[in-house]
Amino acid sequence: MPMVIDRLMPTRLLSTVLVSFASIAIISPFLAASPALSAPLLAQQPNCNDAQTQQDMNICAGLSYENADRALNRAYQALVPNLSTTRRQKLTSAQLRWIAFRDAECEFYGSEAEGGSMQPLLVSGCKDQITQRRTTDLNAYLVGKSPASGGNYQNADRRLNQLYQQLLQTLEPDRKRKLETAELTWIAFRDSACGFEASGGGNAARNQCLTRLTLQRNQQLQGYLAIDR
Repeated sequence: MPMVIDRLMPTRLLSTVLVSFASIAIISPFLAASPALSAPLLAQQPNCNDAQTQQDMNICAGLSYENADRALNRAYQALVPNLSTTRRQKLTSAQLRWIAFRDAECEFYGSEAEGGSMQPLLVSGCKDQITQRRTTDLNAYLVGKSPASGGNYQNADRRLNQLYQQLLQTLEPDRKRKLETAELTWIAFRDSACGFEASGGGNAARNQCLTRLTLQRNQQLQGYLAIDR
């Protein structure tokens, strides 16, 4: 996944906005660019319906991620005013942890092509996918629902541990460290996100959230295992 400029505000910058939870904004620097700066970029955009070179594919993946980032920002901005102060704080905490997870996860995924011309494509594709998934959750919150989930959390968690250990055994030391970091940030995000969902639906909502996010994580690790074998 591509090592393009991150379009979500970096955690260190976002944290400075948290003084007022009522006005928090996760704003893309890309959206604030002046026409004079953005015009040359637009002129250089390839035909993303028929990208032929690695450079063009990298650019197109980055643009796709930017679109996903804008959609997430819109969903977040629409949701925040509808929440109580306590729930707003919980959502902000979850979103900060999600940003940390997204960045760590996509650094791991991109390291499959470390230093290569394909790395930006991998990083952007990863961020695009993770951002779309998070936007789906935010849009569900916006209409007063917790995202649907099925299955058993204990079974899902047991399977998660198995997949994680299997994947670690396939990795070189540097990629192993990156995966460990990604997993820790994912756990922090999961717990915070499910804390937010519990604040609107109690323990049942929390358990459903834990199950849903763990099943999603299992699918991701299963995909990595298929690649690294």
